[in-house]
Amino acid sequence: MTEIENATPAPEAGRWADIFTGRFAVYTLVLGLGMTLFATNQFVVTTIMPSVVAELGGVDFYSWAFSLFAVGAIVGAASAGPMREAFGARRSFLAANLTLAVGLAGAAIAPDMPVFVAFRLIQGIGGGAVASQCYGLVAVLYPPHLRGRILSVISTIWGLATVAGPGYGGVFAALGFWPGAMWSLVGAALVVAWLGWHRIQGGAGHGRLSELPFGRLGCLGAAVLVLSASSLPMPLAARVALIVAATAIAAVVFAADARAERPMFPRAVIRMTTAIGAHYWIVFFVTIVLTFVNTYTTFYLQALHGMDPFSAGYLFAIQSLMWTVGALAFAPLSTRFESHAVTGGVLVVLVAAIGVAYVAVPGPLAAIAVAIGGVGLGIGTMNNPTIQRIMAAAPADEGHIAGASVQTVRNLGISTGAALSGTVAAAAGLADGASRAVIARAIEWVYGAGVLFAAAAVAIVLGLALGNRPRR
Repeated sequence: MTEIENATPAPEAGRWADIFTGRFAVYTLVLGLGMTLFATNQFVVTTIMPSVVAELGGVDFYSWAFSLFAVGAIVGAASAGPMREAFGARRSFLAANLTLAVGLAGAAIAPDMPVFVAFRLIQGIGGGAVASQCYGLVAVLYPPHLRGRILSVISTIWGLATVAGPGYGGVFAALGFWPGAMWSLVGAALVVAWLGWHRIQGGAGHGRLSELPFGRLGCLGAAVLVLSASSLPMPLAARVALIVAATAIAAVVFAADARAERPMFPRAVIRMTTAIGAHYWIVFFVTIVLTFVNTYTTFYLQALHGMDPFSAGYLFAIQSLMWTVGALAFAPLSTRFESHAVTGGVLVVLVAAIGVAYVAVPGPLAAIAVAIGGVGLGIGTMNNPTIQRIMAAAPADEGHIAGASVQTVRNLGISTGAALSGTVAAAAGLADGASRAVIARAIEWVYGAGVLFAAAAVAIVLGLALGNRPRR
């Protein structure tokens, strides 16, 4: 795979046919296959998780199934570039899919929740590597006028996973055989690995992994593990101490990365006063909101509203379906309207998050569906414009990592959101055998806390808008 060089001038909005024909077709195929498997895995696991806990126990580790997956995805995403340079695109894509297959198989035979979440970590490493390579292709191999189109394809793939994933996992959960969902995804991962091996072209690479930032990746993973540990039974003071420690570790990692010769992120990634940093923070906070909404949705729909796994999975999936609607609606958007899409989308997320917090426990189900769908619509509206603004704001010498690092920041938001939602739920009393009243209180606390992060994203958006106002 080589970068596009000396591209001829093109219209501001490219044609859909451009990404499915010619030299871009093979990359679109690889991206689509990898993201389909990664996305389907998300929705299948979310749907079967209540069944997994019912069989294996360990509700204290419920959020760990999502936070550890995201930790693995951070490692996998950050290692994708060095792996590709060391072993070539074809070999690294094969290794990513095989790693995902191992994680799926291990989870299928797990005897208890700690083992299950450990293999979820391995799933994340493989899946994160696949997703990061796909996003990296967007920034490196597609010209600016086609990026909106290919990013919309990614969102459409999430929409297809919305249709297939929940029902697919719900069938296995309803049959009382949730491991079957994992085993079937093992087969899918092997098929994608085989197709990628035959479709992707790439050299052998230099064969060295010395450029992989093991220390920074390990510390980032440690920060999330420390944060996740705060969801286990312990005094409030201990929870606060773990949250503070996790924040401090993450701050040290980002400071060290900014000084590194080969950073994982653009150097201004955490500076809210810069355009690129502000948009990364928007991605981070909005992803936390999404994770707060997602983590316990199928759980409380079954525990509080008596829904079966199949129906709960599809109600949950309304969110991603609306994400796709928002993404497709704004795909042809001119670049001069991107800031409006970001602002409008984040505001919709805030309103919808408030709605979820208000109706999650009392219902009715129709109101829950509307609120969850609103979160997806808002994120779908602002997601692609935000990514495009990050790519545009990146300095020339950091453009190659701007696109790929978006997925890493998103994974960091997922892991942080899952860990914090588990901590909030545990602080509210959620445990094995909890009564309906305790579950209801925990859900109210979780969604109330999620609103705070939506408000933080809105504050950043408003700060950008005020900073861009013309001055007399």
